[in-house]
Amino acid sequence: MHMTHSYNNRFAKKEPRPVRFGITRGQALLFILTFTLFFYMLSELVFASEAQGSASSPDQRIVSVQTVAPETQEVTVRDGDSLWKLATRYQDETNMDVNQLIQEIKVLNQLESPIIYPGQTLLIPMS
Repeated sequence: MHMTHSYNNRFAKKEPRPVRFGITRGQALLFILTFTLFFYMLSELVFASEAQGSASSPDQRIVSVQTVAPETQEVTVRDGDSLWKLATRYQDETNMDVNQLIQEIKVLNQLESPIIYPGQTLLIPMS
């Protein structure tokens, strides 16, 4: 009588696994993280543009009003100049910090953006 031994043969053909439909937990987690990041970035863009729009609207803009016209100096913008460079150049004469002087230059010259061009004439407050 021949005895057969029952053992697992690692080379034997195994029964096929049932096919799984759907997504794994890792795929679900990746989807949720991507979805969350996408909407976070979208909301940042929307709220950033709203904040810029409301800050630049004329009815909400804060403008310093002076009863006496300040003494000004007319300056022609040179190649490579920026509002920051002009403000640092004239900071000592105005007794203002650089950021305050930049804002004063923008208000005095009715500049909507900080971009200036060579040949442009700007008024610098000297008070």
